[in-house]
Amino acid sequence: MTHATGTNTCPTWCIALHLDGDTLHHGASIELAVMRRPSPGERLFRPELPATPITLELVAHQEAGEPGPWIAVLHEGAAVLDLTTLSAEHLASALRDLAADTRR
Repeated sequence: MTHATGTNTCPTWCIALHLDGDTLHHGASIELAVMRRPSPGERLFRPELPATPITLELVAHQEAGEPGPWIAVLHEGAAVLDLTTLSAEHLASALRDLAADTRR
């Protein structure tokens, strides 16, 4: 099946409206509140600078014709990471393992 815009059928996770010429599939975003440690440069003149909360946005996306979806990690609308789904799974697993190891 093809949409009136020429875009092939969307993946099940796509929420895009696909206006004329739009070939980018994207899913609903997930907001993730995390604590960010100040960089060494930020602490250079302010060593007491505490960690600050930031919000990351996670969203699946795939351009029509691409073999598979990507997971974008955004901060304030800018891409921080853009990972294949397999790479995102590896990162999630490694973060879980590392967090578990540091709690012991």
